[in-house]
Amino acid sequence: MRVASVTFLITAMLVMAQKADGVPLNAKLTQSLPVFYDSALAAKGFPSPLVKARIGGHEALFIIDSGASVNVLANWYAKVAEIPTWTETGSTARGSGGKTTPVRTVHRLQGHWSNGQGFTLKEAIVVAFPPLFETLHLGGLLSPQLLAPEGTAAVLDLRIPSLEFKPFARAMSDLHLSRAIKVPQPVCRNPDSHFVNRVYLAPITTAGVTDLVLVDTGATKTIVAADSKIGQAIETDSELGPHSEGIGGEVDGRRIARDVQLLRGGKTIGLSPSIGEVSSSCNAKGLLGMDALRNCLLVLGKDEMAFRCK
Repeated sequence: MRVASVTFLITAMLVMAQKADGVPLNAKLTQSLPVFYDSALAAKGFPSPLVKARIGGHEALFIIDSGASVNVLANWYAKVAEIPTWTETGSTARGSGGKTTPVRTVHRLQGHWSNGQGFTLKEAIVVAFPPLFETLHLGGLLSPQLLAPEGTAAVLDLRIPSLEFKPFARAMSDLHLSRAIKVPQPVCRNPDSHFVNRVYLAPITTAGVTDLVLVDTGATKTIVAADSKIGQAIETDSELGPHSEGIGGEVDGRRIARDVQLLRGGKTIGLSPSIGEVSSSCNAKGLLGMDALRNCLLVLGKDEMAFRCK
């Protein structure tokens, strides 16, 4: 499989375990993370912000993924780092194409960021990713909103990139975001999940219609559902696009609509979004990927969200 022909879409992890457990995700974190972009990985289909972490003496890259409702470790990395895991009966993770894969869990995982600061993940899941993750030394996905200490929001500036944690109101004031798009009731949670979890929905508009989509910094490209208002509005001029691969290794094909003028975060951008099946929670009608978010600033709070794009 040629890397150049594959678009990798890393999307929300929807864990379907039927247990209720309100354990906070993290007990100890710094107020910022040393995140960065890697041009070589971007050329291979991974344009998302990254962070280096070392667990059990083994360092790897992790994708900062706002579309991940839980923190996720790649199976290869859990093996190399000798991370003890437990199987949760009935727990699965679902990729963008709808395919589910069994998961294992890990608790109270300690490690260090690349700047030497320590962290503790109280819970995460371990799943199988495509083989390219191991080749590129990608150890998994970290959800920025769940890394935020209690009482703070994750402030993810994708233009730099940077990731800081501060109270939501302070972030709005410090960043002069009075004109930011504050999304009403954007937070989506799976109440049946075994894990503390949340992702965010945001409005996008084109061709005179608007849909709510998942804000997904782990997705390479923006996708709209075929049955969405936007999907139906732009489908006429679409063409068959390349295959994509996600969690569990499923591969599927989607259509692409060229040169779509898409309004997000208060600004319009020209994109070529994909149209196809989207597996997401809270009736989201698509995924807003890094092609649309690269020039945006996100404030991801516990119960609210705001974002502004250039």
